[in-house]
Amino acid sequence: MRREWDSAARLALVPLGRHFDAVRIPAAIAHLAFASHDQAVVARRLARHMHGGPVIHDPESRRYYALVPPGTAEEWRAPAAQCLGEGTYLGVPRPDLTELDQGTLCSYWAVPVSRPGKLCQVSDVLMLAMVGRCLADEDGEALS
Repeated sequence: MRREWDSAARLALVPLGRHFDAVRIPAAIAHLAFASHDQAVVARRLARHMHGGPVIHDPESRRYYALVPPGTAEEWRAPAAQCLGEGTYLGVPRPDLTELDQGTLCSYWAVPVSRPGKLCQVSDVLMLAMVGRCLADEDGEALS
């Protein structure tokens, strides 16, 4: 992984389903749920809402990835966010990438890993997706 992290992308491709799955949340959903488009505000609110569970932000594709327990993808049914599991790889940023780089727009940790094995609770991620989706429906917001 260290070799991949040293590449220009500063990402390591990690297979999902063994140590964790990832819920892909459109940025529009998160921004609506947390009532802000300010990255720093959203990151603080994500950290609090996810109780310190790790979340990756991919600013180029305008998505967040909440890391959840393996097997979550098999049961996930929320249409506002997709859960990725076994058979999928996720670009995981270097542990020290914890701030948005406006020049590169590389993925970074919006909520860094606090300790090995610490993941987001599925109920917290589901709540975020549902609230953001309801607000988007209310406002007629496009969620691409």
